[in-house]
Amino acid sequence: MSRDPSVAGAGTRFPLLADAVERHLGWARDFALAGDVDSAVDAIRDAHATVAELRTSSSTDSGH
Repeated sequence: MSRDPSVAGAGTRFPLLADAVERHLGWARDFALAGDVDSAVDAIRDAHATVAELRTSSSTDSGH
């Protein structure tokens, strides 16, 4: 998913968030293939926000 070291292992610790990123990116691809660019962009933004959640979760989890 991400080569960002702050997110690298987060998918293992937070599988629901990792699945959500993959799901949003899949929707983005499907929307783009269907010609719905606005929805594709929205799905990419949602995926980006979910990656940010993974980073936040990863950074707060590593402190415990």
